[in-house]
Amino acid sequence: MKPLIQIDNVRFSYPNEENPAENTEVLKGISLEFEPGELVAVLGHNGSGKSTLAKLMNAVLLPTEGRVTVCGMDTADEEKLFEIRQHVGMVFQNPDNQIVATIVEEDVAFGLENLGVPSDEMRDRVDQALHAVGMYEYREHAPHQLSGGQKQRVAIAGIIAMRPDCIVLDEPTAMLDPQGRKEVMRTIKLLNRDYGITVILITHEMDEAAQCQRVVVIDHGEVRMDAAPEKVFSHVQLMRELGLDVPQPTELVDLLRQAGYDLDPEIMTVEECVDAVAALMTKQSGNV
Repeated sequence: MKPLIQIDNVRFSYPNEENPAENTEVLKGISLEFEPGELVAVLGHNGSGKSTLAKLMNAVLLPTEGRVTVCGMDTADEEKLFEIRQHVGMVFQNPDNQIVATIVEEDVAFGLENLGVPSDEMRDRVDQALHAVGMYEYREHAPHQLSGGQKQRVAIAGIIAMRPDCIVLDEPTAMLDPQGRKEVMRTIKLLNRDYGITVILITHEMDEAAQCQRVVVIDHGEVRMDAAPEKVFSHVQLMRELGLDVPQPTELVDLLRQAGYDLDPEIMTVEECVDAVAALMTKQSGNV
């Protein structure tokens, strides 16, 4: 099976604001592949290049060097741009910047109108998309009356209605409260599990990354780690050196391991941590 998105030795530079004659290199020869049906988190501190990477995936930006392909199509091919963006949809950090209509269902239909989808099919797609994100009952509401999490789910519905193979979300929960973050993460996992949509989640939230199947860590424009979340987060010291946290249970286990207790470094959830510590205490009490 061919990768859905392939990134080959990609470099990207922005003009230097202080000295326009010079460029600031943001990505430094990155190579990655994303397969159909994956749920992937991309982690990195501010300025690491993760948002630039997101914009390269549906041709919002083009590489300075290297190549990005979507379903085999080169993002630098202007004739393929429309088709590429039908395969890869994008959701940005601030939902207010993506909502264009005064009624929820009209906003979800906006992209379909641009595609020239027939009205009957449009109605079906809008309803299905709103059901998918749990916002159907709000279809006739004004977006400005919604919470941040609800607005973001409407923005996601607008992308779903266009039926892409992949959705790239660039820090979609950064401006949301804890409840809003839970709503959006629940929606993301549902889309991946029930609809088979490939999801690439750009985030700085460790608990969100821990819920994904794969985690890519970027630092200063380079890929530092690419593995299952429990493998990535077991490198506690390296994550700290990169300016990133790990889930709290993993951090506790690391402290206990430093104190000499034999615990699995890949423990990542509260439940796993509780079970492991309870088993350790039972074992030690039996040895007394």
